[in-house]
Amino acid sequence: MSILESTLIVIGLSMNIFLIGQYEGSMIRKIEWRAVFVVCLIVGVFETFAMLGGYLLTRIPFFSLSESADLKHFCCFVAAILFLLIASYMLYKAFRHAPVQERLNKIAYKRILLEVVLVAVFTFMAGIGWGFIGHNIILATSVIAGSTVLAAIVGIWAGYREGCRGRYGFYMTGGAMLAFVGAEILVRYL
Repeated sequence: MSILESTLIVIGLSMNIFLIGQYEGSMIRKIEWRAVFVVCLIVGVFETFAMLGGYLLTRIPFFSLSESADLKHFCCFVAAILFLLIASYMLYKAFRHAPVQERLNKIAYKRILLEVVLVAVFTFMAGIGWGFIGHNIILATSVIAGSTVLAAIVGIWAGYREGCRGRYGFYMTGGAMLAFVGAEILVRYL
């Protein structure tokens, strides 16, 4: 997997977390760093375990010990489809333009937990893709965890300062990045 592919995957997945933070930040009266720490802890734990879980699924001996070129091509195809599915979800959110109600409230941990679990499903799928294509999972997991925690902090701050402006552009950009990765995997490995 090239550095460009890895970078685009990390940025694309981090944009989902940024948008969750932006939405929550747009509804708070003031930033409470204890709450931000809890959000970062939730994001970091779920994203780390999702990436590792997806990768470990590909380490099943059937996949990891096989010398079959057909199986390797199939695994690359599955990785590309998974990235294209994540991209299609983000592009759907970009074009849907659902209204966002910004109202003063406290950070809702239950809503954040639910949304982070949904993003963790995408990260799990990305972990599967990463495992099939082949990459250093320790480095990948560290980068994903660090970038998503940073994205949550920046998202909360941006939402607090600017509200939910540019939301659909972020979905569009993240979806386009992941779509590029999926298409590039199809072209390069198949």
